[in-house]
Amino acid sequence: MASVVILGCGWLGTQLGVQLSTQGHQVWGSRRSSERLATLPAQIQPLQWDGLSPLSQEICQLLPDSWLILAMPPAAAQDGGASYLRSLQIVLAQANTAQALVLCSSSGVYAGLAGEVCEADAPGPEPRAQLLWQAEQLVLQAAQCASQRYVLRLAGLIGPGRHPAGFTRRGVMAGPEQPVNLVHSADICRWLNLLLNHGAFPASVVNLCAPIKCSKAEFYTAACQQQRLTVPQFIAATEPSRRVNAALSLQLPGFSYQHLDAGGL
Repeated sequence: MASVVILGCGWLGTQLGVQLSTQGHQVWGSRRSSERLATLPAQIQPLQWDGLSPLSQEICQLLPDSWLILAMPPAAAQDGGASYLRSLQIVLAQANTAQALVLCSSSGVYAGLAGEVCEADAPGPEPRAQLLWQAEQLVLQAAQCASQRYVLRLAGLIGPGRHPAGFTRRGVMAGPEQPVNLVHSADICRWLNLLLNHGAFPASVVNLCAPIKCSKAEFYTAACQQQRLTVPQFIAATEPSRRVNAALSLQLPGFSYQHLDAGGL
């Protein structure tokens, strides 16, 4: 089993830590404040890091022979993502001893593109896509860093506390005919656990997105009915139709997506 350090135990990072610990891995996780650290689940050993200071000696001592997972959300609302990029630079400058490094990125890197998109495609033209691309390149091109590096481009996140029935904006959803690009946190946890057990994967950049076959109108109607919520009003799309191709992720031995429709949530 592996030693795992997760920087950024927010909604996703905490679930990753708990599930990886349940599978027998030894897990440490960071939060920014001592108050939030006090509520970290018992399965995750606590580390404090504010995201802008150099990594503590305690964290650095854990990195040799550890998998380092970067699960800090790429928030760009206040400064256009500058603080997020700075956090990554701080980590990368000290992560050369880690066994492997995993960046939790987003399929938002394709924002603005149309049609089916895969890992080989250039980033989309939207500002968020450019920010995500820049962050990914920092990880992939870092001169002194872990020899194994992976970028996981995660589709829209669903799971505990993030039911898709709540994704409508004031009861309205655009693009009823468009495909659904979502991934359940449990499937992300399963993929990462298999990666840790397998030890390597042939690609550095991997899309994680459930192969949901129905349209947005069909999916979100079922999701709202399941939660006994009002079905949204569907209007014309405001952005290009895009389907995230995640076939590459299925090349990890033993992996398959378990959450494929609203009924499985």
